[in-house]
Amino acid sequence: MKKRGIYLIIFLFLVGFDSTLSLADENELFIDFWPIFQYRSNKLKEEKEINGLGPFLFWSKGLGETHLAMRPIFHYTEDQIENFIRLEFIYPLGKYQEKDSERKAYLAPLALYREEENKWDFQFFPFFMGETEIGENYFGIFPLFGTLLNRYGKDEIRFFLWPLFSESRTEEVKTTNILWPFFSLIEGERKRGYRIWPIYGQKEEVGVSKLEFILWPIYLKQKKGLDTDEPIDEWMIFPFYISKKSQRFRSQTFLWPFFTIAKDNVSGFEQYDFPWPFLQVLKGEVEGFRIFPLYGYKQKGEEVRKRFFLFPFFQEEEERVGEKWERTIRILLLSRIHLGEEDQEEKERFLRIWPFFEYEKGKMGEKRFSFLYLLPIKDEGFERNWFPLFRLFQWEKDQKANIKTNFLWGFYRREKSQDRDSLRIAHLLSIIKKKDYKKVSLIKGLIQYEKDRKTSSLRLFYLPFKLKWSHEREDILKSEEKELEDEQTADRNIRDRVLCSGESPIQF
Repeated sequence: MKKRGIYLIIFLFLVGFDSTLSLADENELFIDFWPIFQYRSNKLKEEKEINGLGPFLFWSKGLGETHLAMRPIFHYTEDQIENFIRLEFIYPLGKYQEKDSERKAYLAPLALYREEENKWDFQFFPFFMGETEIGENYFGIFPLFGTLLNRYGKDEIRFFLWPLFSESRTEEVKTTNILWPFFSLIEGERKRGYRIWPIYGQKEEVGVSKLEFILWPIYLKQKKGLDTDEPIDEWMIFPFYISKKSQRFRSQTFLWPFFTIAKDNVSGFEQYDFPWPFLQVLKGEVEGFRIFPLYGYKQKGEEVRKRFFLFPFFQEEEERVGEKWERTIRILLLSRIHLGEEDQEEKERFLRIWPFFEYEKGKMGEKRFSFLYLLPIKDEGFERNWFPLFRLFQWEKDQKANIKTNFLWGFYRREKSQDRDSLRIAHLLSIIKKKDYKKVSLIKGLIQYEKDRKTSSLRLFYLPFKLKWSHEREDILKSEEKELEDEQTADRNIRDRVLCSGESPIQF
């Protein structure tokens, strides 16, 4: 019984280990126990890679960059050149990232940590703490009590039994809230106001804007842009009537959001909604027409064009800035085609037919095709942690015309470059081609054939010796045949020139 186990281990090692290494392929090593384990290394490129259990386990190292993953549990990346570290766990729920002196981490929705050169902050609900750039510390337990410094757009925030009491400061403006959002007081040299929500409230920034409401959101009156040449007056009795007016623009809405009339006296723009979103007409600098959901279009000169048919079945958008243009087509919202061009040499293409496949072409000519694209989003984190689990087939071509093909997570692999072409089907078949070199191996050497410029060899049943024979004589004969063929071709060319001169080849 023990002997059988030993024999089985030896057999698996022979089958899994690519013993076809030779002088022509000495820089690459490949060990294959698909789908349990696959290892590959390349000395010239300084690359190593391990795949285990199909797409679930992954490790790679090369040129200062290391990746380690147990998908979808975690993915670790380290780049020594960029001084960068990233750890993602159950993405997008958790992430840690470190670059130079900056550190960021979060565990949604409970924990968040950020550290920069001179400041840091940490929160693990309900606790939070931190330190500002000038060395001021803050701490709190939400909603019991706490202080925040330089957070959420405020210089300082203090609270006690929130929403019972809270106070914030921004420059010289102090805002006090009692039972937020019901009672509020704003005090400052240029900003002031108060609120008894939803009954009445007012806020003013001296010389800039004024706001007043009664029984919010029923009545609202606002003036803004008072420090400009074109102040704007707005008021509404919601939802019956909304008015917005300036020296150049007037907009009126009845029974919001259904009926709107808007006009710009300077640009000539006009908008009519009756009712929104079903029927709309646009005139002037922006032209458009919509009968929702049957058909609609919108155009702004030659810069932006949008249209749809049988929404959401088909949508198209084109945008042009200078010599660059981008075109996006969406089918049923989730399927997307993106086209972009900067000049005749740089083009972008993107095609996604969800959930079947995705095709992408970059500016420099690189291409990528994937079959089965179950998540209708474009995100690098999902690309690292989730997409490989569903990707049955992948094809890539870089700007140097190097091609990589992968089917069933390594069952079928092919890599083709200018000087090398390799094909592997798990441990069943291996074919490698180079200049003046070819190797074919069945079941990792059960039957193996090699050929280079001078010799050919055949090995059977993993035996440690090979049958070799030389074909130098064959090359010599081929060379002599080629020389003879060249001489005959030269003679024919001479005869053709004589005949073409118009003279008889036989003269008296």
